[in-house]
Amino acid sequence: MTPTQLRDKGITLEQVIKTTGNAVWVSPLSFLEASTPGTGGFVESPSQRLGIQHVLPIRTPEDLAKVSVEDAGSPMLLGDIAQVKEDHQPLIGDAVVGQDAGLLLVVEKFPGASTLQVTKDLEAALNDMQPGLSGIQMDTSVFRPASFLQDAVDGLGLALLVSLLIAVLLFWALFRSWRVAVIALVAISTTVMAAGVVLYLLDSTLNISILAGILLGVSVIVGDIVEDVQAQRRRPLRTTGTETDATIRFRMVQLVRSVRTPLFHGSLIMALALVPTLFVTGVGGAFFQPLFWSLALALAVSMLVGLSVTPVLAYLLLPGEKARRADSLGVVRARSTYDRALEGARSRRALGIVAVAVVGLLGLAAASQLVGNRAVVPTIPDRTLLVQWDSMAGTSNDEVRRVASKASDELRTLPGVSGVGGHIGRAISSDQVVGNSSAELWVSITPDADFSETEQAVRDVVQGYPGIAHNVVNYSQQQIGQERSSMDPGFAVRVYGTDLPVLREKAEEVRKAIEKVDGVKNPTINASAMTPIVEVEVNLEAAQKVGIKPGDARRAAAALMQGIVVGNLFEQQKVFEVVVRGAVDVRDDLTSIRELLLDTPSGGQVQLGQIADIRLVPNEVVILHDDTSRRIDVVAEVSGRPLADIQRDINAAIEQIQFPLEYHAEIPTKYSEQLAGDAMVLWIGAAALLGILLLLQTAVRSWKLALAIFLSLPAALAGAAVAAWIAGGAITVLALTAFAAVLAVAARNAALLSARTDELWRATPHESPDKVIMMAARDRVSPILKAALITVAILIPPGLFGGAVGGSFLGPMALIIVCGLITTTLIGIFVLPLLALWFGPGSAPEEWAEVYEAEVPVQPVTQEKVEAK
Repeated sequence: MTPTQLRDKGITLEQVIKTTGNAVWVSPLSFLEASTPGTGGFVESPSQRLGIQHVLPIRTPEDLAKVSVEDAGSPMLLGDIAQVKEDHQPLIGDAVVGQDAGLLLVVEKFPGASTLQVTKDLEAALNDMQPGLSGIQMDTSVFRPASFLQDAVDGLGLALLVSLLIAVLLFWALFRSWRVAVIALVAISTTVMAAGVVLYLLDSTLNISILAGILLGVSVIVGDIVEDVQAQRRRPLRTTGTETDATIRFRMVQLVRSVRTPLFHGSLIMALALVPTLFVTGVGGAFFQPLFWSLALALAVSMLVGLSVTPVLAYLLLPGEKARRADSLGVVRARSTYDRALEGARSRRALGIVAVAVVGLLGLAAASQLVGNRAVVPTIPDRTLLVQWDSMAGTSNDEVRRVASKASDELRTLPGVSGVGGHIGRAISSDQVVGNSSAELWVSITPDADFSETEQAVRDVVQGYPGIAHNVVNYSQQQIGQERSSMDPGFAVRVYGTDLPVLREKAEEVRKAIEKVDGVKNPTINASAMTPIVEVEVNLEAAQKVGIKPGDARRAAAALMQGIVVGNLFEQQKVFEVVVRGAVDVRDDLTSIRELLLDTPSGGQVQLGQIADIRLVPNEVVILHDDTSRRIDVVAEVSGRPLADIQRDINAAIEQIQFPLEYHAEIPTKYSEQLAGDAMVLWIGAAALLGILLLLQTAVRSWKLALAIFLSLPAALAGAAVAAWIAGGAITVLALTAFAAVLAVAARNAALLSARTDELWRATPHESPDKVIMMAARDRVSPILKAALITVAILIPPGLFGGAVGGSFLGPMALIIVCGLITTTLIGIFVLPLLALWFGPGSAPEEWAEVYEAEVPVQPVTQEKVEAK
């Protein structure tokens, strides 16, 4: 309806509202008779009661148009003064699903829920609903993360299966025994499957953090299995058939103890190195904690398997040898060359220490370049791009839809794009706080398309729409960015108040005040974007002359511009709101608002612009507030001074500002709490380094040797640091946890060398310490090389053939571990023996010797009968 049409017919807006509201059974407007409809009642006779039910004859807009207008001077129908039609409510958002009309249903799962299972259940529910939705076509491929996840799981599963087969073949080839290959297959499979069962029982979903923890654990576990098998193959020779069960058990226990004790030290050092990640706050902590616990679970299961399954399999499958196998000529020559190299390096102690120090400094220099603003997790190309649009504030919903539809049509023509869908503004129950000038387009990319080329083509299309701010990101990037902005805030001074102009004025005063504080850089006001709105302020004197109250003007204008719900129509299970509002041409521009006709008590009409001031003013798109108070943040960078001193000076500067009543400024505590958390992580890291030194001392029985090994760890990790530095931005914070695996291998080599030295010392107490160390070093060369070779081989398939997850995440982690194994292997073969010769203990492990003698079972003495013939 239009006020002009009502004036020509002599009908007021109030008459239209009363007529429409009273025409239906029930109205929410309390001043109408329909607000208290009562019940139908019943007819009761002496023997029967019959209920009365009234049937509403209004079922269509045409039926409603036939209702007579109340209090009209002459008979008049509602359709004579207004257009009665079926329409929708004013939209705060819309969907972009192609040329035809459609709806977009966005479903978000709870954290921890399985994406694959949720998608399966949703699609099953939609299929069940399909018979009742005839004529409606449903497409679940607009944004379907389950497709990418399923492909990733299939690719990773195949790559891990290839890694397992490679590991089994290498165990077979390097140990020249199919029995060893069977032991390795059972040990690796049992460890991974047992860890998977535990994770399943804990209702954990396989995410990128848990996958990284399992990968780190496997990279160390494979080497542990090599050491187990190597120790079993050098078990004491079988002498006579008179060995008792107690002797066999004792030898098995001693064998397992000799190898599993140093391996336990290596696993503890790896876990201890990652303990500080448990105290990381913000987004990083959400990724580090699942990684740590999955790694700890894999190491614990590996230890149990190594103490139970592997020794039993080795005892059952590996044959007992009565004589040592003769070494080949090549092995003899290699050992001779190795001995000469160690002897030559032993006499050049200063040169060797300088060489290790130089490599260590190189590693530290490369590691220092890794510190900086790195992504927590990599951007995984999940075949879906998110195009974020932000047009000028105040742009109409129709215009944003027109531009977004045109862009989606253009994107669909790109090679490699399988589908485009999107939404404008927001839904009623949306989690996004945006206006109708914003939009998001979901671009799905075909699996066989080149992701980088298609992404660039999408960016080129988006950039072809000037005047619109845009951003092309991955969905995971957007989610992590949102969480980071809320969980990891920067430094800010928060100004509270009620009125926006005053709040902005005081925020500017705060910005100028803290700009002079030493240590504060680039203070800026972080206020939300502004959008123009129409502000209506009734002039009391002008309204009094025509008898209109401000509330009357507001209600009449709201009814014509926005609409007022006067009742409901019911059709089976459907409910339709009956709304009275002005026609489109009444609310299409600012002039129409000024010329809006309002009914006066005297029966006349007056324009809204004659009794009110109507103006355009800026207003916030998003109102930021804490509790009931509005706020504006003045953000800045702080550096160069302790945070406590900077905060003290800022508080002193704020105290010099005069704030009106209900206005004040303060420094939120979240940033200082975050810095305190970061400082605690550093202290825990220092304690972890001390713990690593203590574990090394426990493993090697010498403070001097433990300190020397500890100082050589940077050289052992140098290969990993240089590889991470060369890889640059491809290395994320989560991928840097691969350094823990390299550290575990370095600590394992040191602990096993010390354990082997003690074992040989007990077997040959008459030999000199130097000779015993040289013998142990020769024995350690083979397992170190075998473990490194098998570990490198199993890490390559996930990085190369693991799909998007393997290429963007597992590949960089594998690169760090592989390059770290190069320097760790060299340190383990050449540097650790030299350190043991230079700084190792000069006496046998007497306390272990006493335990050894006490636990040796007494062999039964058998007397042989000699017959004289």
